[in-house]
Amino acid sequence: MTMATLALLAERLRVEERLLQQAFAAVGWEARLYDPNEVAIPLQDDGVELPAIALDREQATPESAALAALLAARGAVVVNRPATTRLLADRLAFLRHLVVAGIPTPPTIVAFGEAATFRAIASLGYPVYLKSLTVDPMMPIAFVEDPDAAEALVEHRRVLGEERAVLVQQAVAEPGAVRRMVIVGTELLAILQGRGGDMPLTLEERERWEPLASALVGRLGSGVYVLDVVERDGQPIVLSAENLLQFRELAEQGVPIAERIVAFVMEQVQQATPGTRE
Repeated sequence: MTMATLALLAERLRVEERLLQQAFAAVGWEARLYDPNEVAIPLQDDGVELPAIALDREQATPESAALAALLAARGAVVVNRPATTRLLADRLAFLRHLVVAGIPTPPTIVAFGEAATFRAIASLGYPVYLKSLTVDPMMPIAFVEDPDAAEALVEHRRVLGEERAVLVQQAVAEPGAVRRMVIVGTELLAILQGRGGDMPLTLEERERWEPLASALVGRLGSGVYVLDVVERDGQPIVLSAENLLQFRELAEQGVPIAERIVAFVMEQVQQATPGTRE
């Protein structure tokens, strides 16, 4: 393949971005930092120079989904695809996608207003999570253990964040029980669990989770992301999904994750043709 330049959409170069730069360099590609905070894209002017290939290395938010869509509209190959990034950034849309597909998720109520939020919490029982409808770094997920915490957190989010609608989600995971399914392309590349640090599970456990991974990829599409899941009464429950940002531990354990990401990006470039990019 001819020499190509790729934009790493990231505010700074972390260990993971440097690993990706090395992996791209090994196949003759140059991966350059492209800070999203410095980007301005005119809607009427097609003459602005923009990346032809981009790999999103930031948290999926409505803003990053908009950037991906604008780049793709100019003909760029973007990983993750705009449709996938939108689902990673929109918690409500993500949950509805899974519910429609029959994929188990935690009991969740969408509450519109402060009084409705308290009723939803009472209905689900403690503990619960309060989550904004879309990913917003200024409105972090809140863990609510009791009525006093609920009153303080709901008031805080309403007054300071002007939050009205909120996802109230039952906390179904025990500490240390969450599995993190790492997806690259359409492949379940690894499964991690927290036990004083991320550790790959056994091959047997990995094979047990592959059907769920395939079903989730069928809803989200191919890409580079991580899914949090937990088992309850022998049934897998999907908690959340997000862009894959940290993978240095996997690389240290010998998993060729940067190389697999590079291969997937190259596959997307090879498959892209005018008129078919999103």
